[in-house]
Amino acid sequence: MTTLNFAISTLSLTGTLEEKLNAIKTAGFRSVELGALDLSGSEGGVSGSVTRLKDSGIQISALQEIKDFGGHSGRILAYKMELAKSYIQLMHKLGSKLLIVTPATSVHVKHDIDKIASDLRALATLATPKGVRIGFKPLSWSPSVNTYAAAWDLVQRADTSNLGLVIDSYQLLAQTHRPEKLDHIPASAISLVQLSDFAMTSVPLVEDQIDIARHHRLYPGEGSHGSSICDLVQYCTDKGYTGDFVFDVYNDKYLSLPPSESIQHAVTAREWILNRLQR
Repeated sequence: MTTLNFAISTLSLTGTLEEKLNAIKTAGFRSVELGALDLSGSEGGVSGSVTRLKDSGIQISALQEIKDFGGHSGRILAYKMELAKSYIQLMHKLGSKLLIVTPATSVHVKHDIDKIASDLRALATLATPKGVRIGFKPLSWSPSVNTYAAAWDLVQRADTSNLGLVIDSYQLLAQTHRPEKLDHIPASAISLVQLSDFAMTSVPLVEDQIDIARHHRLYPGEGSHGSSICDLVQYCTDKGYTGDFVFDVYNDKYLSLPPSESIQHAVTAREWILNRLQR
């Protein structure tokens, strides 16, 4: 079996950046999905965080994230592009190469596919000089881009080589979509794969999807969809994906624990997936 590289989001842990990095490294993870808030809120500010990350030897899978992007105009669009510019400059200092972007979730944003594609193209163009890639992720509760079919259509319309997709198991599971729903997406277009589970066996209402995503995600092996998550990992690997598999778990209960304790859930999930795939 191909060697899999598992990573974890720093936003899945509580504590200072230094405490999180220590726990992550001790647990044997070589990569992190970095939350931008971890940088500004750390001792020494952003510059101190950059130094701390480089000294740790931990690689950065991606930076989270520009939210509510695409379809805006005027001052809101200008603000989003300025925010992106600051993130891209920061990523250049960090040596990070992937910026995660999610679509607008407001019903008041015009659902104009060509406009959203144009905005994504402009963002990808802005990132090109720094060697940064854009990973676009649909949200099941977004009025405009809530499936991977819709997200892939936008990526194709934008037609720029540094724009791809972030595959989030939660976004698939929340709509009971199997990995085969991704058949039309080539491995080269998959920028990152995020893994998390949840307890409900039925399709949650949209309001519940948001609440679960932000407060009640579980690690693979703890929820009701472990087999489907293993299928997704195997599917992506067989497809030719060679990037990181990131535990992207937001759970209020885990965030009440010290990072050295809560990360043990990720360690258990890593071993659980590997054991299942080796059967």
